[in-house]
Amino acid sequence: MKMKNILTATALLAGFSLSGAAFAAACDGTGGAQTAGSAAPTAGAETCVCNGGTAIKSTVNGGSGAIVTTPVFIRTGFDVQCSANTLVSYNEVSTNAFATAGGSVKGNQSFIGSSNGGSVATDQKCTGTNSACTGSDITGALGRAVTAASGS
Repeated sequence: MKMKNILTATALLAGFSLSGAAFAAACDGTGGAQTAGSAAPTAGAETCVCNGGTAIKSTVNGGSGAIVTTPVFIRTGFDVQCSANTLVSYNEVSTNAFATAGGSVKGNQSFIGSSNGGSVATDQKCTGTNSACTGSDITGALGRAVTAASGS
């Protein structure tokens, strides 16, 4: 439940920024709902939950209450409400480490969180037009969150 809260907090914080840009990397306009099992992430892989498009209710590993049969870190699926223009991705680093990052395509700041400490913090200024966040910014932020999570 703690990782659901960190991922949700990242999504909410990412929605509070202001500017404009395109996105790339894992959050390239795809991302979003995930089915438990077949679309469940593997250890060390970036997975996009909020793709920077319209507001959606995104499911992680099958959604609320779904049991993940081959878990990495997340053992039970959950739902995340993605605000429009919000980019959020996560990485199930290992069975004992989790990392997440987020930002807004209309914002100028990325945010990171991990299982090492369990909180979400500001990361750095984004690099898109007018400092807007891009998928590449979120991928870079996630890399820094993974490094932080690896210390847990």
